[in-house]
Amino acid sequence: MTFSIRGLLITVAVTLTAGAAFAQTGPGVPPKTLVPRLVAHPSVQQIQARRDYLFKVMLSRPDDLDVAFEYAALSAKVGDLEGAISTLERMLIFAPGLPRLQLELGVLYYRLSAFETARGYFEAAVSGPDVPPEVKINVERYLSRINQAVDPVRFTGQVRAGVRYQTNANRAPTDSVVFLNGLPFTLSPSSTGDDDGNVFATGVFHISRDLPSQGDSLEIDLVTYGSKQFEREELDIALAELTVGPAFDLARFGIDNAALGIYGIANAVVANGNWYSAGGGAGVRFVVRPDPTLFLLTALEYRHKEYFNSSSSPVAELRTGDELRSYAIGNYIVAPDTVLSGTAYIQKNWARRGYYSYLEGGISGGPRYSFKSPLSSDMPKWTASLVGGAVWRKYDGPDPLVDPNESERDTELFIGGGLTIPLKDNFALITELEYRNVSSNYDTRDYDNFSVSLSLAKGF
Repeated sequence: MTFSIRGLLITVAVTLTAGAAFAQTGPGVPPKTLVPRLVAHPSVQQIQARRDYLFKVMLSRPDDLDVAFEYAALSAKVGDLEGAISTLERMLIFAPGLPRLQLELGVLYYRLSAFETARGYFEAAVSGPDVPPEVKINVERYLSRINQAVDPVRFTGQVRAGVRYQTNANRAPTDSVVFLNGLPFTLSPSSTGDDDGNVFATGVFHISRDLPSQGDSLEIDLVTYGSKQFEREELDIALAELTVGPAFDLARFGIDNAALGIYGIANAVVANGNWYSAGGGAGVRFVVRPDPTLFLLTALEYRHKEYFNSSSSPVAELRTGDELRSYAIGNYIVAPDTVLSGTAYIQKNWARRGYYSYLEGGISGGPRYSFKSPLSSDMPKWTASLVGGAVWRKYDGPDPLVDPNESERDTELFIGGGLTIPLKDNFALITELEYRNVSSNYDTRDYDNFSVSLSLAKGF
């Protein structure tokens, strides 16, 4: 039972750590970096050469809107937002009240964090009688973001609930015969790999409150997870982790679009209706968006965890100890519909017994691609994702019940994919597949597992 709970918690922890980390990306990163203008990816020299050419064309054809729009788009691409704004504002003389022009100006002022000026242009863009539908949709989205940005208290989150089936729900070996201390041992049926399904629910909630100093904020994040098995009730689990702390805008030190957060951590886990662990700690994270296409987050966290014995985990207290974890997350926008994501981490756990203390590291990554809905062109785009990764784990000391001379070493490989189908009112249908294989020098830790899930998510 012990290794079943541990394997389950590893899978859940990786998922929720990523969710929590992304929930913590907002502090101190100005909105001007949150809605990047995506064009092709020529070199800076090519863009500048094209701008020089377009500038000469504008002098001879000052009323050519297409030329002005292209010049403004290239100016925004190289970070000259003021140049793009002045170009488009001159075009208002030749095309007053043009919704497309007012929308573009609103976007540029939004990116400069001039929210009230941006609001004026957005509202003007939809005030006329013949406003294109796509302009209305974009304006509504930006006005909603402006309302959030100017509110001193901002709340965002996502809740998700669904059903999952796994071929090896208890993360146990599929072979009933294992070797303990060099001798064959037959496991009971309850200790070998068993398929099962469950219902599950997750939640990621984020509250940000502006502090008196410009750009700084108080950040509160709560991540929750719970599952109920159909048959193996001993695998029922519920957990939550709360982080609270300030985030400081690093522009005061000349680092634009970056924030440094310091936070406290509290967490708890309930397994099979019994307290399994509780802990607390602290962390520091650095968030930066060096350009509109790239986002980076790095963090260092310390936790102390107390484990509690129960009928289903009679020696859990031997895991009590400390955890030090460092991780990095990156997103790169390759094209308007394609994003590459990657994570890497290293973690050290100390416990009361060497065979529960270990060093662990892992990497994962993959693309996300958005495409037109095959059902209707009026529906939002669907998103397909692919992720693969590996985890390596080495324990400090041998487990005398398994092998008194050799410590456990694990290699965990996984690959998965998902499809997100947006529905109305910020709802989405999500289906996911994953295959995970763990190779270990301990027979009791050797297993593989295939899972499939279907869930409904609501963002707010």
